[in-house]
Amino acid sequence: MKSKKPIILLLCVLLTGCWDQHLMKNAVLVQILSYDLADNDEMLLGVSIPIIDESSAGPQARVKSETLSAKGHTPRDCRLKIDREISGILDSSKNKLIFFGERMAAEGIYPPLDVVWRDPRNSLSATLGVVDGEAVNLLEINPKHEPNVSEYIQDALTSAEENSIIPDQTIQIVASEMLDPGEDIVLPYLKMNNKKSAVVVGLALMNETKYSGKLSPQESCLLLLLNNKKGKYARFTKQVNKKEKQKLKNYISFNVNNLKRKLKVHVKNGEVSVQLKLHLKVNVDEYPKGNVPKDIERLNKVLTKELTKDAKQVITKLQKANCDAFGIGRRLIAFHPNTWEMLDKKDYFKNVTFNTNVKVEIIKQGIVL
Repeated sequence: MKSKKPIILLLCVLLTGCWDQHLMKNAVLVQILSYDLADNDEMLLGVSIPIIDESSAGPQARVKSETLSAKGHTPRDCRLKIDREISGILDSSKNKLIFFGERMAAEGIYPPLDVVWRDPRNSLSATLGVVDGEAVNLLEINPKHEPNVSEYIQDALTSAEENSIIPDQTIQIVASEMLDPGEDIVLPYLKMNNKKSAVVVGLALMNETKYSGKLSPQESCLLLLLNNKKGKYARFTKQVNKKEKQKLKNYISFNVNNLKRKLKVHVKNGEVSVQLKLHLKVNVDEYPKGNVPKDIERLNKVLTKELTKDAKQVITKLQKANCDAFGIGRRLIAFHPNTWEMLDKKDYFKNVTFNTNVKVEIIKQGIVL
């Protein structure tokens, strides 16, 4: 029997160690990235990194956040400058949040994200968002109940997703939509509240890759319903009475139990029209005036009228911002390619005629009449 020692020795020579290692002991994990335009139109990059609270000890030690920032010509240039300030190397493989200040978002969010898609070590599960003012300021908030800013903001975004204010999407999901000529994206819109908390105040509307408008929380919720993207809850409060002396008796609060959405695109003589119908079956959460069954027919009519009006207003804002969140262009590309070829690719959505109707049907009113 021949000896196998020469083969084993040869394998030991060939199987050398990995030359491209990234040791975690040298890494400084990035939890949030922020992009802003500085006064001289340079890039301002902000990063939030975790640090151990020295006042707490043991296995239950609290993790706080520290913000670092630098100006440069590109995100990579800024990052190199930050690397010089820390005892380690910035590692964004676990990053979960990427925010843009309004000025930066209005210029376009694709160029700053180039480095994220180009480097295979970057996280593609991060959530994108637009911040009122400068995004770097959001990294410096000091919430009382959660010292880690990243965890705090992630919890706020999760809550907004459950309440159908923002869609559930990551940088990997929006990548294809962002570059699709027939569809536009919407992003969470956040605002800092007295440097102590962050509030999700609706959706940022994007025209291709540029920020062009925004919706309030109630408008954002209605848009997601119109787009058939309901979260766990979808709650509204609407005025249904006007003559009650006690003001709270003029309002009703309800949650959408389920929905049916129909969207059809029609083309006639080169003109594009959309028929959008939404049927909502709702549960009454609160009606201070009481006795819903007695007033149910009128309430259904009033709510149908109010939400139809609100839906038309949402679509008006979308068209003003030139944000095709419904993907009408994508449907034209697929089913009406000749019409699509003749349209102005930049402004086609502004010229689409919408026929919108929302029907509300109360199916539950709780245990109290």
